Amino acid sequence: MEARIQQIRAAGLSFSLFAGAFRFLGWLNGAAALILAGFSLGIVGGDIAAPDLQIPLALFLAGLLASCLGLLFAYLAQVSLLRQGYNGHLTRGHWPAQMLAMICYLASALAFCAACWLAVGQAASDITQPAAYARQT
Repeated sequence: MEARIQQIRAAGLSFSLFAGAFRFLGWLNGAAALILAGFSLGIVGGDIAAPDLQIPLALFLAGLLASCLGLLFAYLAQVSLLRQGYNGHLTRGHWPAQMLAMICYLASALAFCAACWLAVGQAASDITQPAAYARQT
């Protein structure tokens, strides 16, 4: 009976690590999407924002969706591990859900990085005038 309790605790630890990682990525993508939407609508920094930020905004929202899906798959893997612990029969039934959760985690992180890259690239390519101190020389 003691081995079963240890297995259930170990399964709970992996889910809490997944949940923390997905929560972090969800906050990153959600906050960045909110800030980018504010820039696109001209609420915040409308005079300095790049005019076309639709692709980075879509990537941030896709990253947010991927983190939510990853959390769902991590939960399904946790449920499978808990059932295995209660039954005392270990299988690899949780692996598909766990692999999908890891793929969603990577997709969310890559979407965040790509959106940041494209947003900075949009802002850098939008600058047409040299800085004021460079014109005075």
